[in-house]
Amino acid sequence: MRILPVKTYALPQKMSADEAETVAVAVFSAITGDGERMSRFMAISGLEPHSIRAAAESPRFFAAILDYVASDEPLLIALASEMNIRPERLMGAHLALSPSEFE
Repeated sequence: MRILPVKTYALPQKMSADEAETVAVAVFSAITGDGERMSRFMAISGLEPHSIRAAAESPRFFAAILDYVASDEPLLIALASEMNIRPERLMGAHLALSPSEFE
């Protein structure tokens, strides 16, 4: 029997809500800068071009952006790489704005 190595992950970094919102703005900027990513985000979120501004005024908007990214690991990894930050930092921002009920 061959034992395969176990992949380990670092825990997400804890951060303040203000810092997490700053990360979410950078993430949203990266998404809006790529037509394919933006189209997919809009299709999944149900937003339309004319409704984004109104949605962005919602207190949950930043959390929703990070929820979307956290649900798509390849996107999470790609954005972290493009933003030159660790994926754990993105997940830390996600947890700061969308805390788990089990914490």
